[in-house]
Amino acid sequence: MMTEKNVVFVNAAVDDGSEVAKMMRYFKEADPDDMSQGDLSKRVHYLKCEKGGYKEMCEVAEKIYEQGEMENAKKMAISLHESGVAEDIIAKAANVSVELVRKWLGLQLA
Repeated sequence: MMTEKNVVFVNAAVDDGSEVAKMMRYFKEADPDDMSQGDLSKRVHYLKCEKGGYKEMCEVAEKIYEQGEMENAKKMAISLHESGVAEDIIAKAANVSVELVRKWLGLQLA
């Protein structure tokens, strides 16, 4: 089943006093003590101020960081491979296995 998706662009610099403008200001400021946005405000407060939420945010941030690190390592591996560097040296530089480097490069495992 296909669902239609809509994209809405909002100029967050405009503050015309509308509800949309208030929400954009909320997004820009991200004040966890501002409870003007109902459930969204409650969730933001939980994630930023409460022990369980803070732990949750740390875990999410760590996953994002690790994904970024792996993506950077993959880009480096591809670049080094294109420069003629051997897979074992690339693996050592990227601190990953040779098998993972070969997977990134689309090479057959030996």
